[in-house]
This record gives sequence, structure tokens and C-alpha cells, in this order.
Amino acid sequence: MALASAPRFRQEAAPEVRGEDTGLRVRLKHLLAWCGPGIPVAALGVPLVIYLPPHYAGTLGLPLTTVGLIFAIVRMVDIPFDPLLGALMDRTRSRIGQFRPWLLGGALLLSLGTWLMFMAEPGVGAIRTAVALFILYLGYSSIQLAQVSWGAWLSADYGERARIFGFWTASNVLGNLSVLFIPPLLLVLLPGSTATQGIHAIGWFILALIPITIAIAVSTVPEGEAPAPTHGFSARAALAVLSDGRMKRLLLADLLLSILPGITGALFLFYFTRARGYPLETASQILLCYFVAGLVAAPLWIKLAQRKGKHRAGLLAALWLGIAPLSLLLIAPGNPLADAIAIAIGGLPYAAPPFLLRAMLADLNDAQQLDARESGTPAGETTGLSFALLTATQKLGYAIPVGLTYPLLSLIGFDPLPDAANSPQTLANLQLLFLAPPVILGLAAAALLARWPISADRHAEIRARLTNG
Repeated sequence: MALASAPRFRQEAAPEVRGEDTGLRVRLKHLLAWCGPGIPVAALGVPLVIYLPPHYAGTLGLPLTTVGLIFAIVRMVDIPFDPLLGALMDRTRSRIGQFRPWLLGGALLLSLGTWLMFMAEPGVGAIRTAVALFILYLGYSSIQLAQVSWGAWLSADYGERARIFGFWTASNVLGNLSVLFIPPLLLVLLPGSTATQGIHAIGWFILALIPITIAIAVSTVPEGEAPAPTHGFSARAALAVLSDGRMKRLLLADLLLSILPGITGALFLFYFTRARGYPLETASQILLCYFVAGLVAAPLWIKLAQRKGKHRAGLLAALWLGIAPLSLLLIAPGNPLADAIAIAIGGLPYAAPPFLLRAMLADLNDAQQLDARESGTPAGETTGLSFALLTATQKLGYAIPVGLTYPLLSLIGFDPLPDAANSPQTLANLQLLFLAPPVILGLAAAALLARWPISADRHAEIRARLTNG
């Protein structure tokens, strides 16, 4: 099927959900195809936070502080590009649609960046690493931003948006899980294989998935009818988005709920191999339990959001993510089964915040459109910009943990080399870094979500007023 002749999005009537909200239900085949690019993009998340920083600091020979600064600074430099990409995406109208060009261009950049980052050799320099990481992040941004902005247009229904972004998050967790299976699978297929070979295998896996998933999405998922850009890019509309108190609340909550698992991920292998005393293989298996639990529980969070509201489900997830890991304090080191169970319980809400907050943003976009109409302000098209801001906070949230915790590890005297001996006090400080910040972040995020103003009933009212003019 030619891209230019892709049909408009076909939808089916949705069952009635809470709040007397009615709308359109996206066909499963379209939803799965749209989710596909999330798998390789998310597959990068685990190595970028968990595997690549220790790999560059250990095997490839870059100093620990240098690695932390590279990953943090490149993220900081990359983040301002997200609003620019979002604004350009809002203005894009082409023969193949609004979002497909950005998926295709992002695929090229992401493939190049993945090759450069995962196939690096010992002795690689800091500048080369920074450039490669920037290319990777730029491709990552283009694909993810196009995908989630596209997702906001798939349905205007409150409950269906929870389903759409729930599927998106499930594909992300599937990407995380697939990467975790690669190192142990490689050991089975190639006994005696090294950690570096495992990194290379992950890189090849991602490189293979990028073109396949992008091709399926752009060739099979219709975009629907985007609004004509009658007002051009409206600086006034963009300013309204940025100054909206609801947007600020959502962005801050997303930032906190991105930093929280980022800290867990950045320190996970160090904590479980050093403070808990497990070999790397066992620590990786425990980590696998975290992601499996998140994937299995994702449908439950979708149902909870549809029944009780997205913000209430998000509040519960934030509290759970922050407090549950403290159960590790009750378990003596050397009990991998108990640790795995504790981590699995702590991981049950892992998939919830990303999809809940993005579904909430789609609802907020409707509210902002209504506000603009009723105030007589040209609304412009700001979906891409809005999702770009949320993508930027997520990136910032993933950059801060490595940029903050790695220098702190160096400050407390932690040695990351596999055979290094760290003092009991150093390991106690490592445990404090692993467990304390998530509690604070989870409580703060829950407080922000507690007063979210757009419920299912309120959104139904907004949609009715938008539709009826």
C-alpha cells in the first residue's frame, strides 16, 4: 500500500465507560502496528541507563565522572531540540502524512547513533562518545515524539486514550524485557561470551528492529485527518501551553516519575552486585522480575484508570514506586528469591506513569483548545509541542540520575570495577542512594497528581462543548 494513499483511520464504537464518556475504539491491528516502534526505542532505555554507562566506565576505560557528565550534558543539550521538533511536527503536512516523515527520518538517525554507541571499542574518546550519544538521542526524540503525538489523534475518548497509551507503554516494557533476555541467551548460544559481546548483541537487536517496526507503522496505520494549520505557528498559543498551570503540574510530575526509576536503574546493578552480593547474572535476573511484573500489571492499571480516573491511578502508582523498594531493608543479603519477589512487587506500577501522564496530556490538549476557543485566542496546533515538553521532561528525568548518582558514587569512594573491594561504609552509602530518593520523589509526584482537575466527567463536558461549538 502506498503511503500517500493510506486510508483514514477507521474506528469502531467503544463500549460505555465511566463518566458517560463515549467515543471511538481503535482497531487492535492498527494499535499494535502503531505501538511497534516503541519496542526498539524502549529497548535503548535499559542499556542507556543500566548497561552502557558501566560499560563505558569499565571496559572502554572512560573515567566514572566523565561518563556521568557525558550522559547528563548530552541530554541537557538535546532537550531544547524537543520543543523545536514538536513545533515543526505541528506544521508538517506532506503527501505521506504529518507524522510519518519524522518516523522515517528518526529511524536513520537512531540507527546511526545505535551503531556508534554499541560498537565502540576500548580507548574511545569522550568527544566521539558525546557526538554518538547526541545523534542517538535526536533519532530517539524524533521517533518517540512522532509516535506519541500520533497517538493523541487516534481517539478523543477519555477511556480509550488510557487504552492507547497503555498499549504504548506495554510495547515499551516489552522492549525493556527483550534487551534483558539477550545477555543470558548469548551465554547459552556462545558459552564464555563476554559482556562486550552482550553489548554488541543488544546493538544488533535494536538495529534489526528499527526498520521493521517503522516500516509496518508507516505503511499500515492511517493517520486520520489533521486540522489545517490555519493560524500558522502561534507564539501566543505556544506561550499559553507553557504558562498553563495544569501543564506545569503535569510536567513536574512526569519529571519526578522519570527520575525515580532512573535512579533505580542507574544504581541497580551496582547495588545488587556490591551491596547485596550477587553475581551479575543473578542481579540481571532480579531486574528481569521488575520489568515482567510491570508488563503483567499494565492491563490492570488501564482498567483502574478507566474506572477510577487516570490521576487517581497515577497517584497510587507514584506512592507504590516510592515506598515499595523499602521492603528490601527487611531482607537479609543473600536471599535472591525474597529479593526477586520484593523487586517484582515494587515493579508492578512501573508501566503506569508513562502512559497515564500522556493520556492525561491528550485530555489537557482538549481543554486548552476549548479555553482558546472561548477566549477568542487563535489556538494553532500545539499537540506536537505539548508532547515534546513531556518528552523533554522524561529525557531530563533519565539524564539526572546518571549525571547525579555517578559523581556521588565517586564522591563516596565507590569503585565500579568488577573486582574492586568497597568498604562497608561505602556500601551503606550506596544503599542510601538507592532507597531514599525514590521515597521523596514518589511522595512529591503523588501530591501533584492528587489535585488534577480533568476527570472523566469533566473531559466528557469538554468534548461535548468542542463538538457542539
